[in-house]
Amino acid sequence: MGTYSGERIDTLMINLQLLDYAGKLISCVVTVFIVFQYFDTRYMRLHESGFIYAGWKILCCLLNFAGYLFNNPLLNITFWISVVLITSKVFYYDPVLSKRRYYMMNVAFVFATSVCEAVGGILAEAGIRLMHIEIEKNASIIGFVYILASATASMLLYYLVLRRLFLPKRTDRIPFGQWMIYAVITAYALVNIGEILFLIKHELSDGDYLFLMADGLFIIVVNLYLFSLLDAFAENKDLKCKLILYERQAKSNYVYYAKQMDNHKKALAVIHDVRKHMRIADAYEQRGEADKRKEYADDFEEMIAPLLMFPYCENVIFNIIINDKVEYCKKKDITFNVDIREVNIDFMKPIDITTIFGNLLDNAVEACEAAEEKEIQLKMYPFNGLIYVLLTNTYAGNIRWNGKGKPISGKGEHHGIGVENVEQALKGYHGSLRLSAQEQIFMAEVMFNKA
Repeated sequence: MGTYSGERIDTLMINLQLLDYAGKLISCVVTVFIVFQYFDTRYMRLHESGFIYAGWKILCCLLNFAGYLFNNPLLNITFWISVVLITSKVFYYDPVLSKRRYYMMNVAFVFATSVCEAVGGILAEAGIRLMHIEIEKNASIIGFVYILASATASMLLYYLVLRRLFLPKRTDRIPFGQWMIYAVITAYALVNIGEILFLIKHELSDGDYLFLMADGLFIIVVNLYLFSLLDAFAENKDLKCKLILYERQAKSNYVYYAKQMDNHKKALAVIHDVRKHMRIADAYEQRGEADKRKEYADDFEEMIAPLLMFPYCENVIFNIIINDKVEYCKKKDITFNVDIREVNIDFMKPIDITTIFGNLLDNAVEACEAAEEKEIQLKMYPFNGLIYVLLTNTYAGNIRWNGKGKPISGKGEHHGIGVENVEQALKGYHGSLRLSAQEQIFMAEVMFNKA
């Protein structure tokens, strides 16, 4: 690289040191981003304040950077295993996984991320050998290239592979257009890394070192942004599909129960004319035609039986839903116990009532049909100014849960969205839904109040 003066050598050493620090800082930021995005996507937070998590991420980044200064890979992997275990214990939780599996899954993710980084390092080494660059003579700059390649490989493989291995219910199929954008982003990063390798073969000025640092930072920032944006687009497309299904299902349920309301009105009209029917029955009795009177009474009872409903609650459409499920359960030999105490939900929109209670009861009945002991219990009562609902049902087999504590439907993609619909409807009433299962009893607990 030629002969340098003492001042030039000092400047060169400073530039190389800054380049080394910049590379290590980039690596820390990328690793923190990937690890905590994994936790935020898969698990539930234990604390509500976002400042706590932001502070923990910054602290992890700074501690990781300090650990990098020792240039000890074993120390680095030990540090991240410790961080993941602390994060798992203090900041996040999984309501479904056992403690052992929960911790093992997170530690396995750290090792998988390390493998992705190693893939980037292998590719960087291949490029260095291909361009016949002297490693010992350019150790600091080559180290910077290794870090850029590792960070780029980590991001690419995280979005393409790790998210689909470690995160439940991810979109399995990647559209061709998205593949092409991934390819363009990766090609852009490789071209920039190739430029850095090309510059290594030439004498670098102070401006060149600044360019390398700025270019490396730009590559990482652009990749992080574009990969996140692409994933958000894919997620948004999936959510739009679910929203369409949600609207269709809600309207379908509402139309069905609206028809049931018409039947209820017909029943009221029949009851209004009951005196006329009684007079006809009395006329048969006065003429001594007891057989005809009994036949007429039986016909009348048969006519009004489907129209009459037991008054489980004051809200008409909710009462229709319960009566409808009770009648269905009788046909399927399912025991359905209802206990509703002094609650008024007339403030709720009819379509929200059908969405919340229709979906929960449908799921309970469907699960109960396959069980040996078929029993459903619905309890509803006021609790500390709120309305509390407890729906339990028996079920057969095992329930699979996703990372958000929701049961996974076995009917395929876009099925089992009823729970999401319920949560969406409950938002308008400051409501919450909690699902759990124990000893073949599934429980759905709902709390809400007036919007």
